[in-house]
Amino acid sequence: MSDRHLTRTAVFVILEKDDKVFFLRRANTGWADGMLTVPAGHVDKGDNVTEAAIIETKEEACVDILAEDLEFMHVDFLRDEYTNFYFKAKKWSGEPTLGEPELASEAIWIDKNNLPNDVTPQLKRLFKQMEAGSYFSEIEREV
Repeated sequence: MSDRHLTRTAVFVILEKDDKVFFLRRANTGWADGMLTVPAGHVDKGDNVTEAAIIETKEEACVDILAEDLEFMHVDFLRDEYTNFYFKAKKWSGEPTLGEPELASEAIWIDKNNLPNDVTPQLKRLFKQMEAGSYFSEIEREV
């Protein structure tokens, strides 16, 4: 009998307007603190990925999104660690702002075509995958 493979699952939501993407600078989380990422979080037991995307975006960016306004962009499988689902919100209500100041020190809009060096490597990779039209990737180990 083989071992069953279990990974954690996370969701990421891209809020984009006028070629700019809403980013949060992580703080006090223990993962990628000081780096920029989009609203994101774990999928809790009992939730599906779209529910988690809606909940995390509300908590972290203070905007409301309907499930039908989430566009699937990509999924990556990080061997033995994570399965990450990425969505883009086609529309939302409210103005994105810093919703959890205890977990992020800054909320900023950044030109998606000129990402700074302090965007997480994961998201830099994602934007390249999206540009190439790729919906799936497998990653051996996060660097």
